[in-house]
Formats: sequence, structure tokens, C-alpha cells
Amino acid sequence: MKLRQDPSRPLGSAMEVRLAAELGWRLDVNRASASDWLRLPGIRQDQVDLLLRLQAGGVQLSGFDDLQRLLELPPVLLESWMPVLVFRWYGETAAPLAPSVRVDLNRAGQAQLERLGLSAERGERLLRERTRRPFRDLADLQERLQLPPDLVESWIGKVMFSPATPGPELPPARRTP
Repeated sequence: MKLRQDPSRPLGSAMEVRLAAELGWRLDVNRASASDWLRLPGIRQDQVDLLLRLQAGGVQLSGFDDLQRLLELPPVLLESWMPVLVFRWYGETAAPLAPSVRVDLNRAGQAQLERLGLSAERGERLLRERTRRPFRDLADLQERLQLPPDLVESWIGKVMFSPATPGPELPPARRTP
């Protein structure tokens, strides 16, 4: 019952996680704060830092497998967290980053993409794919191009995604008498 007295204290075991879940506490994986993550038993500060950087860059995790691969968690540890973890999808970035000297991946040319560390082949794929529709965020980019997580992580704070520019205006349709 100590959880009722201090809902912010770290949970020390899988049993305490289950009790917290029974009391209604949930951790929204794609919006959790550092203090939320640090309540979980066995999580390290470097893992929390990685999760927050990805969150700020618009990367969203879709399930337990994503979290386990990203943090390289032992299955038993992830199992202990499961009762409180919630995966919700959000259409926008959690914490919008201030516009600075970031590369707009919906408008960048091949040279800019190479400066970001993208190979010529992947750069061409990016250019082709964005003609279909612009990228929304890093998660969308990673999913559509199948980019490695370390490359995507290295772009956090360095890239942005502007909305699509409208195409050319079409002439009015001719009316036939």
C-alpha cells in the first residue's frame, strides 16, 4: 500500500509493477517523462535518455517488440513492465523542436542528404519515396525506407519535415456547348 502514499516512488519489483497497474497507473510509452520511465525496475538512465531523444524527434514505438529491440531488454524484465505499458499512436511530435539549421527532408537535395550520412542509393530512394507523399516525421521516414535505428537516432534535432507544397494550378476545365 506504499504506492498509494507516494505514487512517484520507483517500483522495486515485478510485484510492485502489477500492484501499480491494479491501482490504475500506466506509462504511455510514446509520451512518458523521464520520471515515469525511472519508476520502472531495472531501467537505466542511458535507456531513458535514448527514449526521450527519440520521442522528441517524433519516433514512436508501436509495441513491446519495438521497445525490447531498442533497449535490448531481457524478456523477463520487459514482461515485468507489461502490466503498466501502453502504446498509443500520436499524429504529431511529442515535443516540437525549435527551428534551427535543420535539413528539411521533404525538400533536401542529394548533396544535403549525403552530408547527413545517407548513402547515394538511400538518398535516391528517399527522393523517389517522397514524390509519392511527403514524410511526416522520423518514424514515417524510418518505416518507409527501412533505415537502421542508429542512423535515424543520429538525425534527431538535425532534420525537419515541412508539409508538401501544392502542385501547379490546373487550368479550368473547358465547357463544351
